[in-house]
Amino acid sequence: MKKLNLGCGEDYKKGWINLDCRNDIKTDIKWDVNRIPYPFKDNTFNEVLMKMILEHAKDPIRILKEIIRISKKNSKIIVIVPHAGSYAAKSDLQHKNFFTENTFDEWHLLEYGLTELKLIKKEFLFKNKWKRYIPFKRYFKIYLNGIYDDLLFKFENLK
Repeated sequence: MKKLNLGCGEDYKKGWINLDCRNDIKTDIKWDVNRIPYPFKDNTFNEVLMKMILEHAKDPIRILKEIIRISKKNSKIIVIVPHAGSYAAKSDLQHKNFFTENTFDEWHLLEYGLTELKLIKKEFLFKNKWKRYIPFKRYFKIYLNGIYDDLLFKFENLK
């Protein structure tokens, strides 16, 4: 079972192919995620992890299409990004893209031309555990700006 940790940063995972463009970290392959096509054949991976990279990408839709190409049918694709309303999303000058819990809804995937992706899970991730106990946050999120930290999206590749 082949797994790709795309844009691994300092999170080097044993048993995975770890790809990043940085020189100061351990990687298996040095590659800029914005440089497409990736150095992999079609249908190579059973699982792809993209943790904190799509917000930096020049064209996240193009990257996701490339991930579809290099992933096998029924593979799992996990995307973790900062929530658009989070402090992290707003405080990093390198962020080019912003994401909410609705970014990958079915009609958005259709609009982006990502019909091979099926969203099977979306989850709010909290860096500060106490935030998960705030009642009714889903309904008052517009007033509680910054309540959400990160988002996790899990897809299945249907191609």
